[in-house]
Amino acid sequence: HQSKHVTATLQTRYNCMRMDFANGPRIAAVIPHQKPATGLCYHNDGVHLFASCEDDSRLYMINAQTGKCDSPAIRCERDGIRLVSSTHHDQCVLLAGKGSTDLPISQRHSLNYMSVYDNKVLRKFRGHSDLVTKISLSPADDTFLTSSKDRTVRLWNVQQAGCLGKMDLPKQTEGTPCSVFDSTGLVFAIMAGMAGGEGYHLHLYDARNYSGGAFSELKVTKADIEKAMATQRVSIPSGSSIMNWRTMQFNASGSRILVESDPGIAIVLDGYESTVQRIFHTPKPTQQSSTVFTPDDKSVIMGADDGKLYCWDVENGALLKTLEGHRGPIGALACNPKYAQIASSCSDTCLWLW
Repeated sequence: HQSKHVTATLQTRYNCMRMDFANGPRIAAVIPHQKPATGLCYHNDGVHLFASCEDDSRLYMINAQTGKCDSPAIRCERDGIRLVSSTHHDQCVLLAGKGSTDLPISQRHSLNYMSVYDNKVLRKFRGHSDLVTKISLSPADDTFLTSSKDRTVRLWNVQQAGCLGKMDLPKQTEGTPCSVFDSTGLVFAIMAGMAGGEGYHLHLYDARNYSGGAFSELKVTKADIEKAMATQRVSIPSGSSIMNWRTMQFNASGSRILVESDPGIAIVLDGYESTVQRIFHTPKPTQQSSTVFTPDDKSVIMGADDGKLYCWDVENGALLKTLEGHRGPIGALACNPKYAQIASSCSDTCLWLW
């Protein structure tokens, strides 16, 4: 009876798009996993949700309307699964694994274009020589970007195996790059650390003419961050660094960029000038976090290792709500692109509805 009630709740309340944190959300469905989920990605139709578990290399296909798995989990034991990205086909995904030591280094960190319908690898993308840390699919076509610890960014097309373009980070930069498309697919950004930990370069490219170089070269310095922290009265634990940026994303309008940093810090930048607009952080230090914009651009949500979801207003910086329900650290978080639904994962994946 409880299962029938949950399914009915999902179906009747699924089409509401407004994310009003004054009146919700609540957990409407729980999908159990054998190991903690480390990746979540919705298909653009808002119906298909993919959850990846790195520890046991399983991929779960969740129906976001019913709150159930449409089919048994897929095992990818040889390559493993670290990252999952949906594609424009609702039954195909891009997977980045942990790397097989049995293969030559040039093939060790390949990506798989997989059909989840018949559990078949349709195409492999080889070229990276170290772990792939980010996959970003263009909303406009079948191209996608990958960022890697080998300090390169590559551009691909799911319809062909060869790399379309490659950028090596200059020697005067540090760390692992991060690349991401905006919501139109017409612009992509590449982020790279400055030497000595003094800040980050943020270059914007025209996706149709990327070979011409960046049309905008922005930077965010350590001094910019420290000034914003003082203005907004943000403090972090002693010994922590706010300059360890891990990933980024554009909001739906492209006017803002959300940067996820350690330890449990989210930085909102102006999407055109890279000025620091907001800095969000959890009340207690967290070693693991996942952060997203809501599709309406009004809020930022962060899942932390205390099992809670923190929801902030982007404009005024107010903490709107703290959502509780997970039994362990939240390793993945995603917002439904079509409907008022949030997915968050620890050892289970929870679907939150208004």
